[in-house]
Amino acid sequence: MKEIINWIIFSWRSVMDNRYNPLRHILDPSIQAYFTLVLFIMWSAYFAIVAWTYIGWESYSIVWSIWIHMGVVIPIMITNQIFRDAERNGAKWYKDWHRSDEIFDKSKIKYRDGDNT
Repeated sequence: MKEIINWIIFSWRSVMDNRYNPLRHILDPSIQAYFTLVLFIMWSAYFAIVAWTYIGWESYSIVWSIWIHMGVVIPIMITNQIFRDAERNGAKWYKDWHRSDEIFDKSKIKYRDGDNT
């Protein structure tokens, strides 16, 4: 489960975090934010057109797509920010979460004969 969470965090940062994605090469943060917003609206519009054209959602529109994307992306952004703050501030729960990898090392578990689950 932890590997999945780490993969999600890595995937999120490589696309949405301007410190990791190609927009990091733009030095002005306001220009980075502008391009992030433009890309957000562009992809929302694209998915709205796909939903309207190929899926046949006649009442679906670009505005609905933007609202739905915001409803998904904003909670993810808040969760990501909480994790980043915990990482930066050295929160106890965050340290414990990373330390659990060291505590629970599957290679050190001794199984009974015939039991490899």
